[in-house]
Amino acid sequence: MSEQEQGQRITRVIDFRIPLPWLLGIGMAVGWALVSMWFSVNQLVRDVADLQITVKAGNTQATTVAGEIALLRFRVENLEAANRQPTKGGER
Repeated sequence: MSEQEQGQRITRVIDFRIPLPWLLGIGMAVGWALVSMWFSVNQLVRDVADLQITVKAGNTQATTVAGEIALLRFRVENLEAANRQPTKGGER
């Protein structure tokens, strides 16, 4: 192509300009979203910590109850074994 043809070619320049109020609005919206997300995550961390404490307390109670049930089962088995054995007089 010659210089004359290059000068006569139609060229398009796309200029992407964002108005300042739009830019400020977008920045404020993104900032607000980040701040609200930060506080939501912070509250979620606190809730999970409280839930962990509750679960640990429940596990402790379940362990205590399991120990008491094992002790009661042992006592009942001993009483049943004692009832099965004949006494001196031949009666139970």
